[in-house]
Amino acid sequence: MEDDEIILDPTCGAFITMNPGYLGRAELPEGLKALFRPITVVVPDLRMICENILMAEGFINAQPLSSKFTTLYFLCKDLLSKQLHYDWGLRAIKSVLVVAGEFKRGEPDKLEDGLLFRALRDFNYPKIAAIDLAIFDGLLGDLFPGIEMPRKVDPKLEDAVTKAVLESNMTANPTFMLKIVQLAELLEIRHSVFVMGNPAAGKSTTWKMLAKANGILGSKTTCCDINPKIVNTNNLYGYTNLTTKEWKNGLMSHWMQVFSEEMTDGNPKWIVLDGDLDANWIESMNSVMDDNKLLTLANNGRIIFKNYMKL
Repeated sequence: MEDDEIILDPTCGAFITMNPGYLGRAELPEGLKALFRPITVVVPDLRMICENILMAEGFINAQPLSSKFTTLYFLCKDLLSKQLHYDWGLRAIKSVLVVAGEFKRGEPDKLEDGLLFRALRDFNYPKIAAIDLAIFDGLLGDLFPGIEMPRKVDPKLEDAVTKAVLESNMTANPTFMLKIVQLAELLEIRHSVFVMGNPAAGKSTTWKMLAKANGILGSKTTCCDINPKIVNTNNLYGYTNLTTKEWKNGLMSHWMQVFSEEMTDGNPKWIVLDGDLDANWIESMNSVMDDNKLLTLANNGRIIFKNYMKL
């Protein structure tokens, strides 16, 4: 290479992984494509993965339960309406199984079918559109016949939510109250959640009421509300000034750093990204939203997303 000899190590390989037709991603140039041998990856065997995770979570009847679980998700994919936020893939399956495992360890004497039924119902209900609820209920009833499991109720939280709503001069509407409790339940198991809905559906009020209810329960919640579209990606995550070589912190990285390194009292800290989603800013959040919980900046700085932080 330019008159220098370079020794190539035969044990090293270069791989490119891609999702064809993925939103916001550029296609590979044809010249580069030609140098790589294409390999197609087949769909994973969800039932076997499901069975293994159930066994790891302590379930005895892992085999029949894994069949029911995967059948439900395949049917949901086919029969429910096509909503942009529906996800019946491996990630969604994994999170429900973790919840089922927590139920199992919390109430080991209960029927395993009932515990999985409760996890599937309570975890999926918040995201299912109103038009699909009857179909989803029917599918659950067919796969788990004769099982009736009441919702796991946290009376302290429900009282605090009612108090917070009434103190804010609002009506304690049962549907609205349920949405607040569902958000709290999702934040118990996920550190990143989307609150979706039409304009004026009550999205902002839902998380504000939950923050207020947490305060009533003694956990002062600090919220930082950012619109990620008001600045470009550099100003959101930070960049190095090319002339002075000085690092300039971004809006998002600044608040993550404050919550992670300065405000370490263990009380809930929420970063609310209140704005439109697009591939430019959300793709950079992948390692924060998955199990790594880590934001790596352009200057190789790393911010750890602590357990008390939610997104």
